[in-house]
Amino acid sequence: MNEQQNIQAVQEGYSLFNKGDIPNLLRLFTDDIEIIIPGTPDVIPYAGVYRGQEQVTTFFTKLHQAVQYERFEAQELIAQGNKVVALGYSKGQIRSNGQIIEEEWAHVFELQGEKVSRLQVFTDTAAVVQAFQTNKKMAF
Repeated sequence: MNEQQNIQAVQEGYSLFNKGDIPNLLRLFTDDIEIIIPGTPDVIPYAGVYRGQEQVTTFFTKLHQAVQYERFEAQELIAQGNKVVALGYSKGQIRSNGQIIEEEWAHVFELQGEKVSRLQVFTDTAAVVQAFQTNKKMAF
C-alpha cells in the first residue's frame, strides 16, 4: 500500500475504535499484531505488551474496563513508507475513581500489506499514573 492508503487504514481504525466496534477493528490487524502500551499493569491496568489477536482483544477489554472516553482523536497523521505516526488527544474518565484524564499522545503504526502489524503508544505516563492513583470518587 502507498502512504495515503496507510493513513486511510489508520483513520478507519480510529473510527472503529470510537464506535466501539472492536471485532471489525481487529480485522485491520495482522494475526501476529504487537501493541506496546507504556507503564506497569499494577498501576495502569491496560499497560503492557500484547502479541497476537487474542492478547490484543484482552488489551481492548482492559482499556474499556479502565477508561470511558468522551473524546479520542488523531489530530494529525504522518506517513513514511510502511509507518504512520498519529498525534492525538483523548479525554476520558477513570472508571475506578471518577478521575478525568486528558492526554496528548503519539501512536506509531507499522503496516504489512493492508494491515497493522505493530502499534507503539507514547504518552505522559506520569499523568496517567497520577489519574489512576487519585482516590477521588464521584458523588452521585
